[in-house]
Amino acid sequence: MIFVYLVLAISMFTGFYFYQNQIPKDEFPRGNLVVEVLDGDTFVIPGKQRVRLMNIDAPDMEHCGGLQAKQCLEELVLGKRVDLEEIIVGQYHRIVAMVYVNDLLVEEEMLSRGLAVFTGVKNAQGEKLKEVYTQVKEAGIGIFGPDCYQLENIKDPDCKIKGNNARDTGKKIYHFPGCSAYSGVIVEKFWGDQWFCTEAEAQKAGFVKSKNCYDKKYKPQ
Repeated sequence: MIFVYLVLAISMFTGFYFYQNQIPKDEFPRGNLVVEVLDGDTFVIPGKQRVRLMNIDAPDMEHCGGLQAKQCLEELVLGKRVDLEEIIVGQYHRIVAMVYVNDLLVEEEMLSRGLAVFTGVKNAQGEKLKEVYTQVKEAGIGIFGPDCYQLENIKDPDCKIKGNNARDTGKKIYHFPGCSAYSGVIVEKFWGDQWFCTEAEAQKAGFVKSKNCYDKKYKPQ
């Protein structure tokens, strides 16, 4: 029993240490074989070790562009050997790192194809990645194209209620014509934003009316 407690204590200490510290790249093996891709920003190397791409966030699989992002990452790394740099081991021992296949920076390639969002994390490659992201977003490439990034409902123009997932607060808020700033609200379907035909539909999906709508009720035109 004492041995078990000792192992647990060492494990907890090690996890805390890695969570708080970056691992020097010369202390981590290079040329890691990628054995599985889980989604557009996470893959697995031997030992069932998960690695998440640093500085970017790809859509979840169920959202617009999620499948394409996963397929792109598979093309770039699956069955190949990757080098991990600026490694941080976070909670649950998941590695977050800048990932290279030879001289190709995988994060940059995902951004250049419009299949991920730059998260603004600062490191040696941060400004370069931010510039790529800005250019791709302005050009409307990938998830920033009309299928996933919308001011108007292309598929069903009569359904005008915009449901937004606020990633900073986790709140789900809906807006409709007549609400303040409605015209500037973007439906980012790659984050799970949705269109609704009625307030009842939005509320059933867990969205609440924006405070900018005041006491107004949506009246379909």
